[in-house]
Amino acid sequence: MAEKLNIPADLTIENSKKVYSELSKSFANGAVLEVDRDIQLNSITKALIRQLSDDHPGQLAVPEELKNDIFYSKDEGKGGDGSEKAKVPFLEGLGGSLLKLRDLVFYFCVIMVDMIFYSLESIFNRKFILKNDTTKNAYYIGYLAVPIVFLLAFLIGFTIALQAAIQLAKMGGQSMIAMMSTMVMTKELGPLITAIIIAGRTGSSIAAEIGTMVVMEEVDALKTMGVKPLKFLLVPKFWAFTTVMPVLTLIADIAGIFGGFLIASAYNIPPGSFWVDVIESIEMKDIFWGTMKSISFAWVILAVGSFKGLNVRGGADAVGRATTESVVVSIFMVVAIDAIFSLFLYT
Repeated sequence: MAEKLNIPADLTIENSKKVYSELSKSFANGAVLEVDRDIQLNSITKALIRQLSDDHPGQLAVPEELKNDIFYSKDEGKGGDGSEKAKVPFLEGLGGSLLKLRDLVFYFCVIMVDMIFYSLESIFNRKFILKNDTTKNAYYIGYLAVPIVFLLAFLIGFTIALQAAIQLAKMGGQSMIAMMSTMVMTKELGPLITAIIIAGRTGSSIAAEIGTMVVMEEVDALKTMGVKPLKFLLVPKFWAFTTVMPVLTLIADIAGIFGGFLIASAYNIPPGSFWVDVIESIEMKDIFWGTMKSISFAWVILAVGSFKGLNVRGGADAVGRATTESVVVSIFMVVAIDAIFSLFLYT
């Protein structure tokens, strides 16, 4: 019969290293020890037993009824006896993943539909909407974003015009810089650049704000008071996004074209000629569809940020993960929607 492993009752973090060293000596010469069935288990005792089991394999006997408690937290992918869990069949795992994806898509669509419904309802019924909340959100989302949107759009327009001018100069086509800058910015890059900037700047903050409210149980408090959380949280942001995104897109278009203007000036193209070409290149349908794109991007960014925030479970680390995921998913969906728009409009 194996001897009992004598673990002191006063085991603490401070003396655990000393106790481990003394107990390790008991396994000399291949001795086999057994854990007492009546031992009082805590996190320190469990860690000590796991360490001894790893360092002296086959020499430490653990009663079956204690294995789950001691080894489960260490080997989440293993059973209580240390054996590997049965692998899930491929089709079963794939089916489970698809069902989870279906539930996520359904919940996202519910949030999107509720957001639009409550926003339209708020035109006639402003219950649960704070006064001036929409204005405050528009100030934060739109006005404070103007400098970064203008700067990045200008730099991107400047860079694209520079690269294009180098190639066009080889064929004597410098005069096409104006047309190229205008078409690129109004058709594609203006709305896309703006949406990506807003997704990183504002979409992440929305996910963090709502996620923190969920963790602090403020959303549950709103429900307890009879307030509709989605209407209270999303409607002001919805109208703020819908109002400012077309304006920010127009600013990005102007900034990008101005970047092209500087490159054209460097190639001795007269300013008057450049701006005449810009005016002739602009089509109202491009402005219209650019506005439609920017609004759809805004709604998606808001819905994704809200979806990620409302699904936070845990603490501060969960809020951080939700914030990161909201940016990644928002940018992916913005690019995907832009591709769909381009497919239907320009093919």
